[in-house]
Amino acid sequence: MKGYGLFLILFLILAPAAAFSDTEEIFRDLTVVGSEVFTYRCDDGKIIARYYRLSDGSLPFVRLLFPDGREYTLPQILSASGARYTDEAELVWWIKGEEAFVEVRDDDGQWVTLYESCRLEP
Repeated sequence: MKGYGLFLILFLILAPAAAFSDTEEIFRDLTVVGSEVFTYRCDDGKIIARYYRLSDGSLPFVRLLFPDGREYTLPQILSASGARYTDEAELVWWIKGEEAFVEVRDDDGQWVTLYESCRLEP
């Protein structure tokens, strides 16, 4: 029984270290891959978007530049239609085909449209 206890202690010490070294090796080769720059013309100006993901195809996100100079980076989340990027707290960027719109939260926490009728420029 004492040998089993020593084995258990060694296993608990060494197993996480071995698992971490495998995980570290997996993530070492990941890089961020970006798309070309896309320009969307909206009713109130242009929004510049560049889409990114990790080199293994995971963790898609978008970087946005608004007409007033503000920049946002938002992760993509599950969407029934189109592609939806949001931090769920402040901003939503939703694209469907060549169209997009932006929503922000108002003082009551409700989503309201900030930019609408955005169309991808050729």
